[in-house]
Amino acid sequence: MVVDTMVFAYALLGVEEFRQDATATLERADTISVPDSFRVEMANVLWQWIKHRKVSIETALQVMDDTESLISRTLSGESLWERALALAVNSDHPVYDTYVIAAAEMENTQVVSFDKKLKAIFPDKVLTAAEFLSAGTKT
Repeated sequence: MVVDTMVFAYALLGVEEFRQDATATLERADTISVPDSFRVEMANVLWQWIKHRKVSIETALQVMDDTESLISRTLSGESLWERALALAVNSDHPVYDTYVIAAAEMENTQVVSFDKKLKAIFPDKVLTAAEFLSAGTKT
């Protein structure tokens, strides 16, 4: 399963509205794959939380360590960027999001995401956390 950045963020930063489903998703997935751009995205989320929500740098670093321990496989951007660019052009959607779609295609799986726009553009490739959890099987 490819897991989008915000699933980790919501689970590990404790966003009340999404925490339960995000945490359950991370617990249920047998394998978690991410594109190598994931770390930059996660670091950016953590920076925003430090800046706007007064999370300490120590907490942010611990969240990144916890995140790293959950990742089973990192997919090289070198093998993803062409497909991600084509997906972005064809869908008129940013490349940083289509990287996870390209990663899912490479892994022959789907993406779990809270991103409603991404779900609307790629309905066969994206599962919401609720959809993933209701499927009842591990992936």
